[in-house]
Amino acid sequence: RRQFGQPLARFQVLQHRVVDMHIAIEESRALLGAARASLGLDLSARTTAVAAAKYKLGQSARLVGEQAVQLHGAMGMTDELAVSHHFKRLLGADAMFGDCDFQLARFRSAGGSVPG
Repeated sequence: RRQFGQPLARFQVLQHRVVDMHIAIEESRALLGAARASLGLDLSARTTAVAAAKYKLGQSARLVGEQAVQLHGAMGMTDELAVSHHFKRLLGADAMFGDCDFQLARFRSAGGSVPG
């Protein structure tokens, strides 16, 4: 698409949104790798790592899904584009095995601390 005679991808604010989405995905991948590496450790370490990964994955899924819908405008909410289907799937996956609030409580009860 073009707006004001330029491709939409040239707008800096849109580029920043895409970068934020990319960072969220990479943070999730890092925590997922840490959770995978913790599988041979004791129960407390496993619980902390898996809860942290699930929490971050849920947050990232919501951020990326919402931003993707916003970047597509009103069309992002319709069934005509795959982005709406993916967003619904991400929200469903977040609810499986405990949402972000549940995982944060699980992380804290297993001895994890949240910075800041």
